[in-house]
Amino acid sequence: MELKKLLDPFPVKEEARLVARSIAENPTYIKELWDICISNEKHSWRATWILDKVYDIAPDLVRLYLPQMIEIVPTLSNESKLRQYLKLISLEPLPNNISGDFINYCFDTLISNTSAIAIKVYAMQILYNFSLQEPDIQNELALVIEEQMENGSAGYCSRARRILKAIN
Repeated sequence: MELKKLLDPFPVKEEARLVARSIAENPTYIKELWDICISNEKHSWRATWILDKVYDIAPDLVRLYLPQMIEIVPTLSNESKLRQYLKLISLEPLPNNISGDFINYCFDTLISNTSAIAIKVYAMQILYNFSLQEPDIQNELALVIEEQMENGSAGYCSRARRILKAIN
């Protein structure tokens, strides 16, 4: 299977699921997919979308790359890649040795006026997940979430209310 060729043109949802299923059934391709994800190639963001689909089928294959995702997220400028990586990270417990830079990045993203709503929502979830390990940040997180709710979208406010309820 030549993954690069499968990513151009953009696969429709059903094609993406088929590629993801093929990778899940033959895990030797996960490394190739990851290499495309972290590359600077034109369509590498498409590979991150496929990676998300692989997670839906075989999460263990993708979990191996979570530490690397956490490491590269603060350096990313591509919003599509960023959204997918943050989504995947938000679905998993954070490692105990999580970087302070990554947590600060999530707080900065949450208070940013320019971050996309989905990116903010995933950053909020990651911070909540982290607060389960470090309860000392729950008050600060709750304050930031409440402040951001004033101008938040319906989706943002919905997740914010769930997290605030869980904190309280």
